[in-house]
Amino acid sequence: MIPVYVCDDEPFIRENLTQIVDSQILILDCDMGPVRALEDPDELLRAQREASVPAIYFLDIDFPGKMSGLVLAQKLRQYDPRGFIIFITAHSDLAFETFRLRLEALDYIVKGSRGAMTGRVQKCLESIQERMQAQQPGQGSYCTVKILDTVRHIPVENILYLEAVGIRHTLRMHLDDELLEFNSSLGHFTQQLGDGFWRCHRSFLVNRSRIRAVHLKEQTVELDNGETCLLSRKAKSEYRAD
Repeated sequence: MIPVYVCDDEPFIRENLTQIVDSQILILDCDMGPVRALEDPDELLRAQREASVPAIYFLDIDFPGKMSGLVLAQKLRQYDPRGFIIFITAHSDLAFETFRLRLEALDYIVKGSRGAMTGRVQKCLESIQERMQAQQPGQGSYCTVKILDTVRHIPVENILYLEAVGIRHTLRMHLDDELLEFNSSLGHFTQQLGDGFWRCHRSFLVNRSRIRAVHLKEQTVELDNGETCLLSRKAKSEYRAD
C-alpha cells in the first residue's frame, strides 16, 4: 500500500481534496493510503523522511511565506525519486517549469469546482494504479505491516523471512537490520507477498530471492545472511519435484 499526502495551506481546499482522494481510492479499490492532510511543507518533508517509502503527493504551488510547491517537490525528489507528484494550482501553465526542474509531475489539477477536481483526481489515481500493477513483482514493491497504531511500509527486498511464534498469532518479520513483532498470520502474508515467498514450513515464510541454499538432509533453508529456517517434509517433496 502506497501512502498519500495532501499538502495545501488553504483549509477548504485541503479538506475538500482529502475527501475527494479518500472517496476515489475507495471507489477504485486502490492499494493506496492512508491519506494524510498537511498544511506545512516542512511537516510533509519530515513525514516523508520518517516513512522512507515511495508515496503520492498532491501539492499546492503557493505557500505564502514558505517554500514554494516547486521547491518542495525538488526536496521530495531527493528522498523519493519514484514517488508520484500532482500539483494543485490556480495556474495552468506550469508544465515547462516543472520540466525544467526535472520534477516529472504526473498532472496539474487546477483549483475549481469539486466535480472537475474529482475527475482529474480519478484519472491520476487510475494512472498510478496501472503503473503500480505493471511493476515486476518484487521490484520496488512494499509490504504493509500494522504494529499497534503504526502502519509500516517495508521494502520487500529487505525481508528475509517471517516466523510464526507461540499460539496467539504472533509473527516475527526478520529484516536485514531489524526484527519486527506483531499480531497476524502467515496465511495473510503468503497471500499478500505472492510467489516471491515460499512457505517452507508451517512456521516459516521465506523470501525466495534471499535463499542461499536448501539443505535437504538437514531439512533447513539457509538465507543469504547465514540464518536458517526449518524445512518441512511436504515442502521438501515439493522442492524435489520442482
